[in-house]
Amino acid sequence: MNDQTRAYLKHLAEDFPFFLEELWREIGLKRIPRHHIEIARYLQHGPSRRGILAWRGAAKTWVTIAYCCWRLFTNAKHERITYVSKSERAAKESLHLARKWIGTARFLQHLAPDRKAGQRDSALMFDVMGADADRTPSFCAYGITGQITGSRSTCIVADDVETSENTLTLDMRHRLRDQVAEFENILIPGGDVVYLGTPHHEETLYQHLLAGGYKMLAWPVSHPGDDGCGCPLGPMFEGMNLGDLTWPDRFGLEELAAREASEGRSKYRMQYLLQWKLGSDLLTPLRLADFICFAMDRDRAPNTIAWGTTNSAGQSTRVEDVPSLGFGTDGFLSPIMFDKEWSNYTGTRMWVDPSGKGEDETGFAVVSHMNGYLWVKEVGGLPGGYSPDTLEEIAAKARSQRVTEVYVEDNFGQGMMAQLLEPYLQRLFVEQNDDPQIPGGWSCGVQTVRVSGQKEVRIIENLEPILNQHRLVIHPEAAKDEVLQHQITRITRQRGCLDHDDRVEALAMAVWCWRQDMAQDPKRAAERRQKATIEAALRELYRDSYPSPNWLQRRSR
Repeated sequence: MNDQTRAYLKHLAEDFPFFLEELWREIGLKRIPRHHIEIARYLQHGPSRRGILAWRGAAKTWVTIAYCCWRLFTNAKHERITYVSKSERAAKESLHLARKWIGTARFLQHLAPDRKAGQRDSALMFDVMGADADRTPSFCAYGITGQITGSRSTCIVADDVETSENTLTLDMRHRLRDQVAEFENILIPGGDVVYLGTPHHEETLYQHLLAGGYKMLAWPVSHPGDDGCGCPLGPMFEGMNLGDLTWPDRFGLEELAAREASEGRSKYRMQYLLQWKLGSDLLTPLRLADFICFAMDRDRAPNTIAWGTTNSAGQSTRVEDVPSLGFGTDGFLSPIMFDKEWSNYTGTRMWVDPSGKGEDETGFAVVSHMNGYLWVKEVGGLPGGYSPDTLEEIAAKARSQRVTEVYVEDNFGQGMMAQLLEPYLQRLFVEQNDDPQIPGGWSCGVQTVRVSGQKEVRIIENLEPILNQHRLVIHPEAAKDEVLQHQITRITRQRGCLDHDDRVEALAMAVWCWRQDMAQDPKRAAERRQKATIEAALRELYRDSYPSPNWLQRRSR
């Protein structure tokens, strides 16, 4: 080994950021971004109980797996790394990546396990060459719910162990705290515990760890301004201004705007800006002002429509004749423009949420779809879950709104509501041309849907993204429903935050029924519909102007 090689290897062993840059070059990645270098420095020089918070997509996992490889490179003999992920599958993927890099990078290949010598090399653990014989492998991976008590580790990495699924309830959050508390029992004295994460709840695990003495740094996707994050920011943010981007080459303004619209404001603030201490404006994330309030027809609506706070004359679009129960100045807004060309809806669906034995009503919502917008035509509540009067009224509303499919929540009734409702719908069936009021006839199907998860979270996550995109249009008569307004503006992610939530849940689930159709861009959908209408008109004109040709048939001999 010459002096140059010896100096290069010494540099790799002493400087993890340099090691990271060289590894990135070995595996063919592009120029390393600044936040990766900062995370690398903190991984190498931070305190023994430390954490790294970064937005989803920041590649913090890759940097930390590289850190694990670096620790094995610098101390193959004694290093014992336990890598804990949200699931066993995720843990396997991380271990596989580390094992792949060891086999790929020239300065790591000497660490590849020797199976012939009896070293372990599996999907959940491996040894490195030069490691002492020990019951604990050099690198092992577990899901957070796995059995980790037999390991003894010099470094424990907890990678995104907090998820939206394991933080739903207080009991779940306490269980997660108990699970990570086990780390101290398997850590060799003098070892390190490193957390990587993105907060998923206002009472996040990372807040608990900070209170317990952990030191954490945050790298949000952009500078969060004076509000900051739940912990100190990385060094790169010093001197930056509100909104300055952390990784503009990959997460530009257009990409972030699309993600905020898709995720919803509150989730974006938490998982991209790392602000889990949400202000009151985001604790109740649904706003009346995000709706478009407009009197659409039963069968038709404008091809395009646009939301805004002021019209072309500079006047407010606030709908003054719909009293508002929103906080502060929150209230419904009319569109700043809508197309003079109207078209038929692509369909109309109804969601029914049967009431139980309590005081909840049977909630229902009727929502149509056209050109990437949803049109809320009616929302309400009916007393009595399975009574004939209730079933008859639901069927009558379905026919009057020309609903083609009724979706019924079926968590406890074993399909009873749907079975009882179907005969009422069949009685109102109309054959084509039998009724001059309904020349096309009318029929309606019934589907049952079993829902799961916390109700409040489900409602918010169905409504918030589409409201943030201003693609939910509500009829003024539906908007005047004070019960609905109260439920929309007061719901939070806290379980049991509303005494009654039947109407807002019906609306949220009626929106959910159209989830697959909402992937289209409204502008392009309107353009396609307009083009199809013109082509149909031209075909009709051509047919009327030119008679069909009288083809001569050649008689066979």
